[in-house]
Amino acid sequence: MAYAWINLLLLGGLLGAVGQGVRAIVGLKKAYDAALANQQAFSEVFKPGVLVFSLVVGFVAGALGALTTLPDPCVAGNRCDALEKEALLALLAIGYAGTDFIEGFVRKHLPAEHPPRRPGAASGETAREPDDDPPADVAPKTPTFYG
Repeated sequence: MAYAWINLLLLGGLLGAVGQGVRAIVGLKKAYDAALANQQAFSEVFKPGVLVFSLVVGFVAGALGALTTLPDPCVAGNRCDALEKEALLALLAIGYAGTDFIEGFVRKHLPAEHPPRRPGAASGETAREPDDDPPADVAPKTPTFYG
């Protein structure tokens, strides 16, 4: 019984990661083109940790999608080998679009990068000097999931 659920989650997670991988390929091509336009090496722009994190997010989105869209594997008559192609493609799409949803949520609800606090500083003070603040028209940097 537990094996059926583990298989379901792994299937959904792997398909979600593949869906995110498709999205990442497009994002990596955009990053490569931007690096060329800015006369930078691609290695200066590419961050492997961000790519791995985005694939993990796709895995999580796919696993959650499998829980909500695939039939319960423990009910009599439901077999994993009887899944239709449409259900598998839906999990790929969940990995692709689910990462967009999670990235949008992160950008909207989680704070941008904050500088470290100075040792002994009050709770609101940071290690930056007041004249180090970026201009008001510069948007804070947020991580992208290569997409």
